[in-house]
Amino acid sequence: MTSNIQNFLFIALVTFSAQALSDVIIYPTTGLNLSATPGFSSDSSLIFKPSADQTSAVQYRLTTFRVNDRDVDKSKFKIKTLYSSEFKSLDRYQLVLSGKENENPVNANFKFEPTWFDIPGVYSGIISSDTNTPDIPIKITVNPITTLSIDPDNFKITTSTTNIPKIREVDVVFASNSPRWDLYVSAENLTKNTGDRINKDRIFVRIKNDSNSGSWLALNQPTKLISGYATPPTKIATLEFFVNANKLEMTGDYLGKIKFLVKNY
Repeated sequence: MTSNIQNFLFIALVTFSAQALSDVIIYPTTGLNLSATPGFSSDSSLIFKPSADQTSAVQYRLTTFRVNDRDVDKSKFKIKTLYSSEFKSLDRYQLVLSGKENENPVNANFKFEPTWFDIPGVYSGIISSDTNTPDIPIKITVNPITTLSIDPDNFKITTSTTNIPKIREVDVVFASNSPRWDLYVSAENLTKNTGDRINKDRIFVRIKNDSNSGSWLALNQPTKLISGYATPPTKIATLEFFVNANKLEMTGDYLGKIKFLVKNY
């Protein structure tokens, strides 16, 4: 009875060891680790080193791809090898080894191009083959990014009154890959080189619209103007500014800053 058990264990161990062996070594053995930003391509490569016994073709595809416990479109991750003239999506099998390499290493390039709608975070997945070759872990960190520009980026506002305001229009171009965001605007006191000043509670803003019925908002504190979702670079608004001054203000040039602040969610 004891002898039969020993024979069974020996056969099982031999079978497992044979399955664990692979005729392909992949460098680096840690897999792929990329950092990505919307608007830019993120690239990396692996080297596949077949043994002399590897005489059959090997194909790979992306079997899992997730971020924050949610599935990601696998076609976003692409590969280019010796056997392809362009990058091809890894949502289906792509040829990596033909079986005729005669131990010569093959380089494979990988590419991920995040859009502004791909949320920031760590994307993880596994690239698997159709044969008994090692799985390849992948890790892609999509960086959070928000950009804002105004046109013009420097501007003058002539003081006026609420009865007949002299308005300065400014276009706002904005982009963010955050799922949600709020845009705030605030102002500094306007000052002259003589020390005279116009308080920031006299600086007003509103969003221009067709009916021109928006209420003026004082900029003495950060004021939320716009909320939105992930977006590529887009003109999100035309803002109207005016400075409410009275006759007691000294004439001259007053300098200050309009500040834009973004809260991402």
